[in-house]
Amino acid sequence: MKLKLSEILILAGAAGFLIIWIAEYQRTSFAESYWLLMLCLACLLGFQFIKNRRLEREKVVSPTIKQMVNDRKKKK
Repeated sequence: MKLKLSEILILAGAAGFLIIWIAEYQRTSFAESYWLLMLCLACLLGFQFIKNRRLEREKVVSPTIKQMVNDRKKKK
C-alpha cells in the first residue's frame, strides 16, 4: 500500500499529538490534556477518511481496464 503525502502528514500529526498528550498528561490532569487526545483522534479519523476516499476513486476504474490500456500503450 502506497501512501500519499497528505496521508503521511496526517499520520505524523496524529503521532505528534499522541506524544505531546502523553507528556502533558504526566504534567497535568487528564481533563486539562484531553484536547490533545481529541486532536490525535481527529487526525486518525481524517487519515481514515482520506485514505478510503482515495481508494474508492482508484477502484472506479477496473484493474482489467487499466491492464488493457497499458497493453495498448505498449503495442504502439
